[in-house]
Amino acid sequence: MIWGSMPAGAVDRRVVANGITMRAVEAGTGPTLVLMHGLGWDATLWASAACRFADRYRVVAGDTRGHGQSDKPPGPYTIELFARDWVGCLDALGIDRTCLVGFSQGGMVAQVIALEHAERVAALVLVSTACRSDPTAKEKMEERIRLARSEGPAAAARLAASSVFSKGFADAHPDVVDKFVTWRTAMPQDPLLDATRAGYGFDTSGRLSGVRVPTLVMYGDDDTLTPPAVVRHVAECIPGSDLVGVPGAGHMIPIEQPETFETRLGAFLSKHYAPNS
Repeated sequence: MIWGSMPAGAVDRRVVANGITMRAVEAGTGPTLVLMHGLGWDATLWASAACRFADRYRVVAGDTRGHGQSDKPPGPYTIELFARDWVGCLDALGIDRTCLVGFSQGGMVAQVIALEHAERVAALVLVSTACRSDPTAKEKMEERIRLARSEGPAAAARLAASSVFSKGFADAHPDVVDKFVTWRTAMPQDPLLDATRAGYGFDTSGRLSGVRVPTLVMYGDDDTLTPPAVVRHVAECIPGSDLVGVPGAGHMIPIEQPETFETRLGAFLSKHYAPNS
């Protein structure tokens, strides 16, 4: 499975959160596992993980503001705004405390929630993410925006694919890259641009020492968008965090190496967030 269909029996909801309507997909029962996608994705990024863990967790995956089937009001957007939306979503779903799994931009959102709503977070998983805005990454994002405006969304999507997928994966799975480009090209572009700029100026590095819950930080060895050193810095800022590198993976660890990703996540959950704990 790459990404797409959520588990059989999953419930697709619409909830009011922070003044917008958000999509939230739920499957399974047990302790809650909240999965937060990255820039330009939606809940379907987590299809494989949801299928894997819904037998023992209440898995919730949603669409962040500006993405998927959630509302897309005019920007500007910020990571802090996304965090308020997600906290509102937790409230609407009756989730008092959870394990947050944040991928890329979703990892930034998860950091803010862990810092500003610590009582809501029992464990934290941060994948292919950063704790402060990097000028190099910003320039890559602005290049996508310039390309989208000058050559159209398909060209920008192709450029995005070159940064999120490792070369080895892209060469071996051109069909997945083509699917991604077609999918990204069809998205409403203005909300995507607003979401792209949401992370500019983001910096939690000076506050992450306040995170006191079990934390797993994961990076791909071949990630060029959030290079290993950037992700390792996140782990360095969080006392006692576990750090895992995935050889051969680019930015999209859950898609490029789902088995490795889910095995590592499962081991962390079994130790720190087991259903019977």
